[in-house]
Amino acid sequence: MRKLLAGILLFSATVAGAASHDITSLSPWGPYSKEYFGISHIDKLDSGIQVEFCLVPGQYRRNYKVPCTLFESGVHPWNVTPDMRHITYRHDIEWKDRVYVDATYHLLDDHRVLLEARCVNNTSLLQNLNLQLAVHKSGGKEGEWMPELNQEEGFFTVRYPGVESVYGVVWDYPWSEVRTWNCARLEELMPRMVHKHTRKVMNGDYKGHYTANFLRPVTLQPQSDTTIFQLILCGSEDFVRDAIARGIPACPREEAPAQAQQPLGVRLLQATLLTNVSYPVDEFGEPVRHFGPGKNWDSFYTWDCGFIAWGMGEIAPQRGYEIIRQYTTSPEEKAPFMHHGTPLAIQIFAVGDVWKNCGYDEAQLREIYPRLKRFYDYMTGPDIRLPSGLLATWKLFYSSGGWDDYPPQHALRSAQELRSRTAPMVSTSYYIRCAKILRLLATHLGEKKDLKQYDADIAAMGKGILDNAWDGEAGYFGYVEHDTEGRPVGLYRTPEGVNFNRGLDGVTPLVAGIVTPAQQDIVLRHLFNGNELWSPCGITAVDQHAPYYRKDGYWNSTVWMPHQLILWKTMLDLGMPERARQIAETALENWERECADSYNCYEHFMIETGRGGGWHNFSGLSCPILNWYNAYHRPGTVSTGFGTLVTRSEWKDDYASVDLTLEFDKDYIGREVSVLVCLKDGVRERKVKATRKPLSITVD
Repeated sequence: MRKLLAGILLFSATVAGAASHDITSLSPWGPYSKEYFGISHIDKLDSGIQVEFCLVPGQYRRNYKVPCTLFESGVHPWNVTPDMRHITYRHDIEWKDRVYVDATYHLLDDHRVLLEARCVNNTSLLQNLNLQLAVHKSGGKEGEWMPELNQEEGFFTVRYPGVESVYGVVWDYPWSEVRTWNCARLEELMPRMVHKHTRKVMNGDYKGHYTANFLRPVTLQPQSDTTIFQLILCGSEDFVRDAIARGIPACPREEAPAQAQQPLGVRLLQATLLTNVSYPVDEFGEPVRHFGPGKNWDSFYTWDCGFIAWGMGEIAPQRGYEIIRQYTTSPEEKAPFMHHGTPLAIQIFAVGDVWKNCGYDEAQLREIYPRLKRFYDYMTGPDIRLPSGLLATWKLFYSSGGWDDYPPQHALRSAQELRSRTAPMVSTSYYIRCAKILRLLATHLGEKKDLKQYDADIAAMGKGILDNAWDGEAGYFGYVEHDTEGRPVGLYRTPEGVNFNRGLDGVTPLVAGIVTPAQQDIVLRHLFNGNELWSPCGITAVDQHAPYYRKDGYWNSTVWMPHQLILWKTMLDLGMPERARQIAETALENWERECADSYNCYEHFMIETGRGGGWHNFSGLSCPILNWYNAYHRPGTVSTGFGTLVTRSEWKDDYASVDLTLEFDKDYIGREVSVLVCLKDGVRERKVKATRKPLSITVD
């Protein structure tokens, strides 16, 4: 999932006349830098230019702690409000919790940001710190990075070529000076210049320029803290000059982030999700703001960002909707969707929950439905579907389910001709589920013309799986090989004859809702057997008793969150809330334990140790933690399987009860499905019988 390969299909299109793909609800100010933790301002969205500010703390005359986003630099997204108007980073000076700076950027309005730097000394020794607030221009023409600089005691202003606004920094600290850094990367020059105590101009590669104030020393008594404020300004020259004259305003304490009610790990993930936004990212020739899985990947990721939208829908629903929309297209655009990476339409999986959390806006659903259908139509069309009815997406990307080193997928990479005619299960299974979700939405919207297509697709793809993929001896569905005419010829096996698909891909037909009762029982035993797919960390990608299970794998021998979220929803479809709770609580407990120790949000968990691994500020495929936390711990949350659409919720008595209206996919009519409702005094797990007409229930 993480590696970029030559030959990846990136759709191109002209957006003439098409609406913007930007996340338009965002402010001109935000954590948009691809390189440093801080705050940035975008003067004109179509310019590709931003002006970036970052706080660089350190120990006076000892070190500078540059807050680089591209490696573990001792900075943790710490607390971010859903509206992103208060953004706090923790800068480690001495790990852990001994000496640190909590830097909060308070967005006062479109022209002013108040930086609150709380410096903390939890040791028994005196500490001397320094603070530098560095500003530079990112983007634009090569070489146009030197500003017009005006500095006086307690402030400086800069005006950059090609940028209309003037920027200023104001502070009230007596021991200070302004310095300039002629370099592209602060982390390459700053550490070498710590002991250049008398210089005000620091020269490096001259491929960029930074202006920074230098506040020093900030002396902290043992077991003490102090807070230093600075004001960041942008606007016309007259506005900036007048704002400087007025000085630093009071901190908006009534608007500051309240003491977090969430567990630490959930709060850290929320902060990480909200700060993993970059600009500019090019979409169809348009520079946009984009929420990616981590700053290390500032490009589009189709499947990762489906989970990002799903998780964002739990904390900022409208922004979650915009992320779904960003990956879909209108009929005026050539590309059927925005594609990079694993071609699974998680946006379709997420849309029901995001729409519910947005407040059941029918106009919104009518806008997004045809865009999602374009995505679906391409992925189930003749370029992808084999004559057997099975889908093979290898021509789009090397990974079918996001799992880079999943054993059969990995083995097929060295057998290109065989791979081109071999179908995994996840693609067909997940798109059957997409068809059922879209059928449910079409029924709700009255789009009757589309129902026959979905019925036919479900039947054809389901037949392809049930007729060709079940391995009764292994109890898993297998990769299906085809001949050169596209006819199924058998299952893909190891040289020893073992089904190569004893893992998550081999159980995905359960998600599609097409398996027989006997197959369902066998697959569920695999999922929750502690010697097979179940582990102390949750559901692993590869059966632990398979001969190709490895202890040193990336997905093989680790536990990730994304497919577990889909299986969690599937357990609700099956009327198995106790299994759903098992998945969610195991994930939440492991997540909280790791975050409490490391303050990091990792990609996955390693089975042998239970420790997190991978990228340290990751929010893409780890976002399901937010969905599970809200489902079981945030009053006002309703959770269902994929076959149930919530179309109304009226809460009463401060979340003590709720009246719901539910609609069901036709495959579930007459069956029991589960509905979870989080009330103020706990979770109610209700089983309801699916009906042909909308069902109204009261939960209290």
